[in-house]
Order: sequence, then C-alpha cells, then structure tokens
Amino acid sequence: MKKRIFLTALFAATLLTTRPILAEEFSLPAKSLTQLHWQDVVLPQQVKIELNAVQKQVFMLPFAGIESPIIAYRLPANQGTIEIEIESAVQNQQVFVPNVVVLDSQFNVAAHYDSSYFKLQEERGLKPNRLVATLNLTPVNQGTLYLLIYTTKADLAKQTLVPHPSKLFAKATGKQPPAIADIQVAHSLNGKLTINFQSANGTNFIGLNQILGVEKKAPTASTVIANQTTTQSSQNITNGNNAKVEKETEAYFNQAVLKALKQKDINRALNLVNEAEKLGLTTPRKLFLQKVSAK
Repeated sequence: MKKRIFLTALFAATLLTTRPILAEEFSLPAKSLTQLHWQDVVLPQQVKIELNAVQKQVFMLPFAGIESPIIAYRLPANQGTIEIEIESAVQNQQVFVPNVVVLDSQFNVAAHYDSSYFKLQEERGLKPNRLVATLNLTPVNQGTLYLLIYTTKADLAKQTLVPHPSKLFAKATGKQPPAIADIQVAHSLNGKLTINFQSANGTNFIGLNQILGVEKKAPTASTVIANQTTTQSSQNITNGNNAKVEKETEAYFNQAVLKALKQKDINRALNLVNEAEKLGLTTPRKLFLQKVSAK
C-alpha cells in the first residue's frame, strides 16, 4: 500500500533564512511528553497566551537548564502545510524568548528552532516591540504533529536591545531620530505570546526521511556544484523578459529530480523542486511527490 503524503505546493521562500537545528542534535523525555496536556489546534486559528514562572515544568530542567513554562499544541497533519507565526511581545521591560520543538506523531523530535531563529520587529501601529518567527511545516505520513514552546537558562542570561520610544516616534513622524541610547530588555519566564496557525505552502517535510530510510548528511562537493549550476540556469532563464520556459528546461529538471531521488539525495531533489517552481514549472514537484508516495 502506498504511504500517503500530506502537503501542498512549494513555499517559495521556505523557512525564512535560518535553518532549524537537526533533530539528531536534540532529545526529549518521551514519557513526560505523552503525559502533557496538548491543546488541539483547528486551522486557521489564532491563540494568545500569557506565561509566568508559576507554570514552570520540572521535566524541562535537563535540556533547557531551567524549569521553563511551556506551551504545548497538537496540530492536524492531514491538511497540508501549516504556517505558524509566533510573536512574543516586549512588555514591562521584559520578554519571553521562545524556543520551539516540533515532534512527529510518535513524539520523535523532527525539528528544533532555538532562540536565534526569532528576530526583533520594532513597534508599529498597535503591535509592540516583539520577537517573531514563522515556521512552515509539511507533515509526511503523520497522523499528528506536536509543537512545544519554552525558554532556556542560556536565554534568560541574555538581554534584547530594543529602540528607545523617542526614536520610534521620530520615525513614525518622519523626523530625525534623536541620539538616545536604546533600551536593554531583560529575558524572563513571564511573557505574552500570539500564535497564528494557518494553511500554507512549504518544504520542511516532517517524517520524509523516516519513509525513505535516508540519513541526513552534509552536501558533497558534487551536490554544491550541481546546485550552483541549477541556480545559474534559473538566473539565465529569468533574465529573459517574461519569456516562456522552454520544454528542454522542464525536461532537465525532471531528469535531475529523478536522479537525485534514485541517489536518495532528498535535499538535492528539494532544491531542484525549489528552483523549478521559481521558474513556474509544476511537473518536477508532481514527479517528486509521485516517486516519494510510491515508497
């Protein structure tokens, strides 16, 4: 029986510019995870939650260095790619610095996004200064995904620099910002988070390696060269003024995707799918899904 894969079309920009830490570099106590109360998410959905030290969890101590409060969600894995935007607001001169772990349906760690993945966005309109990250997760042969948000001892020891309110006001009114020092905001176990869940397009496939039996590995020199060649081909084609992509180009990508899959080089195959869809080609993705589904 063919294993079903739940995903949609490619998300062109993928996961911002920062890659998640590999699952192999991180582990969590499975027994504690199964006993957690996981809140179910229905797409689309926005949730707002406040955290404080009273909610701290003892089982977080071994890997977070502290008993961090947590947020735990259970996500549907049969509705294609899920886009998750996480915002942690700066309030009362402090901020909760999120870390995120994504678990597959068997509570295996699929991806780990540490605090460096979250970037400061300045106050604008009704939104305060905040730390923001967007995840795009595509479940592969999964019944459920789990999302765990927490902070760490290392993060609590740091501070975040935010613009002085006078500077923000000057920018908003089109004036020259004053020469005033910015503000150091303490990291805290207290925080206010807003999380937006919605369907989207993406290429962070959760569970794909388990299906194919492929180990993650660093790109080889030949892979790097091939990627450079593909990128150059993309640039040469897009330099044309909205010209139609020739059939030969589509055939090239199709053959390259098949070759990468035959070699079990999933990263290479996904890179090719990325490049092809930037050119408006859809066949390479269909071919990719067809071959992977047949595994």
